[in-house]
Amino acid sequence: MRIRFCLMCILVFLSACGEGFEEIPSHIFYGTLESTSVDASGHRVYLRLVGPDDLIDSDAYYITDCRLLGPTCDFQINFVVEAEYKVFGFIDLNDDASLIDPHPSSGDLVSPGRPLLIFGRTRMDFPDSAWHPMP
Repeated sequence: MRIRFCLMCILVFLSACGEGFEEIPSHIFYGTLESTSVDASGHRVYLRLVGPDDLIDSDAYYITDCRLLGPTCDFQINFVVEAEYKVFGFIDLNDDASLIDPHPSSGDLVSPGRPLLIFGRTRMDFPDSAWHPMP
C-alpha cells in the first residue's frame, strides 16, 4: 500500500515540475452497505480499492470502513483519483482485521470484486445479496 501511495505522490510531484501545476482530478466515492440476512450489527465493514486486475489481498490504493449500526452503514472516501479500480468489501464478523491494512479471514462475509470507474461523484451500494461467507 505504501509503495502505491509513494508512486502516486511521485506522479503528483512530476506533474508539478512543468510550466505550472496540473491538478489531478479527484472525486468522492460513497454508498451504503447492508446486511439483513446475517445480523452483523456492531461489526466493521471494510472496503478495499485495488487495481482493476488485482485481487482482494493486493495492495490497496484506498481503504475505508464503517460500523454497522443495525443492518446498514454509510461510507465515503474523499479525493479518490480519477481511474479504474476494483472494489472488494468484507464484514469482519470475528473482529480480527488489522486497522492499518485489513484483510478478510475465515468466517467473515465478503463481496466479490466489483469494477469501479471513478469519473465524478460515484455511488456504489452493497446490498445484503452482495455478501457471501468466506471459507
